[in-house]
Amino acid sequence: MSGTVDERDKAAEKPLPQSGTLTAGDYDDVLNPGLYEAYLKKSKSLISRKDLPYVDAADRVELKFTDRLGKPAPFVEILVQNDQGETLFPLRTGADGMAYLYPRFDALGDGVVIQAIAPGSTGISQTINLNQGGPDGPVEISFSGDAAKVTKLDLVLTLDATGSMADEMRYLQSELIAILDRVRESQGGLDIQAGLIVYRDTGDAYVVRDFDLTGDLTAFVENLKAQSAGGGGDFPEAMQDAMAKGLEFSWRDDAVKVNMLVADAPPHDEDIQSTWESGLISRTRGIHIVPLAASGVDDTAEFLMRSMGQVTGGRYLFLTDDSGVGNAHAEPTVDCYVVTRLDSLVERVLVDLISGQRVEPDGDEVIRVVGDYKAGICKVEATES
Repeated sequence: MSGTVDERDKAAEKPLPQSGTLTAGDYDDVLNPGLYEAYLKKSKSLISRKDLPYVDAADRVELKFTDRLGKPAPFVEILVQNDQGETLFPLRTGADGMAYLYPRFDALGDGVVIQAIAPGSTGISQTINLNQGGPDGPVEISFSGDAAKVTKLDLVLTLDATGSMADEMRYLQSELIAILDRVRESQGGLDIQAGLIVYRDTGDAYVVRDFDLTGDLTAFVENLKAQSAGGGGDFPEAMQDAMAKGLEFSWRDDAVKVNMLVADAPPHDEDIQSTWESGLISRTRGIHIVPLAASGVDDTAEFLMRSMGQVTGGRYLFLTDDSGVGNAHAEPTVDCYVVTRLDSLVERVLVDLISGQRVEPDGDEVIRVVGDYKAGICKVEATES
């Protein structure tokens, strides 16, 4: 579907901004499980009031899948079973060959059986004992064949299109296609499909508009540029409908899957659980949720976005005021981060998820450093409680 004529006219009224003007930082909760657990403890009142998910990270179990040469194995299909052989839930590795279990959150009991199969390899079964805190380090599971090559990216942009998001929408309209072009070139002619979801709320001109994944990136950009921001009389928006719609898209089994959620508001309190359910389904399908918090994001939205990023192997991105462009941006509840241009940050995050290796900015790209930041890991001195 496409935007209305009126919206196309409104979108054309203002010239698109020059690419590269927005600034942003990022925080990787996957790399900092201890600090994520501390964040949960600090947020107990919010969690209780809003019935938000409590995903214990301190006892997380890391599953590391490799091929016969020790290279990370992407696209591994995993079944997590109890000791009676009953399937609890599926998982799927990304390009880094990693998957994560959260024994308390996942209610795993004393142990699980992992049934796994990788493209071009025979299946493997392994029992993991979770007694006495579980394994000390990553559980390494190796296949006899060679790891599949990552040659495809499926990217969905899920965008809050209410009035407060006007600046962010216009900048994404300017920047995103250039980012995808650079990612394709740096990754050896990557096969990219892109899709778009824009959403508002009940009572607005629409609730959700969607454009399924397509390899025609020109059409994707035209659909994105046809949208305009408006509506949103109250603060919460229909994030739950947008996240559910993304699960219906034509994701490819042999592609790295990314859902970039750009928002500044949470769903309504009664819709938090259904939004979270979409995050959990994304986890089982190997869809990385990469949230980008826009100006004015509140505690509930930050918590939910970070939680979905944590369980799906994504990363929490947030706009900053360093550019001096747009509305004031909320300071994130994180311990350390590096500020760079938004376009270069998004490019690095996508390359990270495609290559399975973390990419850090060059020194001349860094605008500002907060805290003790070392390759995404925060070092925080212990304080007395």
